[in-house]
Amino acid sequence: MRHRLAHRARRLFGPHDGAATVEAALVLGVFLIVLFAIVEFALFWHAEHVVEGAVQDGARVASAEDGTLADGVERAQLLLKAGLGKAADRVQITALDGGEKIAVQAQGQWAIGIPSTLTGNLPLQARAVMSKEHFRAGPGHS
Repeated sequence: MRHRLAHRARRLFGPHDGAATVEAALVLGVFLIVLFAIVEFALFWHAEHVVEGAVQDGARVASAEDGTLADGVERAQLLLKAGLGKAADRVQITALDGGEKIAVQAQGQWAIGIPSTLTGNLPLQARAVMSKEHFRAGPGHS
């Protein structure tokens, strides 16, 4: 009985024993590489947005009437740590006082970690500039 089923299967599928398995193995490898690349791109895109938001909020804090550059840098570093975890250690935050404007900038690297295919770094950088807040009392107010 088994012999007849095997014979019918060979006649039905022809002399391509194992071809589907080899094709599946080849396609699976390519599929996994593409999948890891998509995940890595999503992580990098997230990191870019975290860095951008951190410098914007740092500039906001530093430009407040009672804010300092150190306050802005501290706020940006706090947000980086919350959003990137250990990867935040690879990003440096600096703040500049330009008189009427405050600039907070970040520069660093995002480590690519696609398993066994590609390693390296992508640049992470952002800059935010804000005018300093000044309270000005209107006429008749002290």
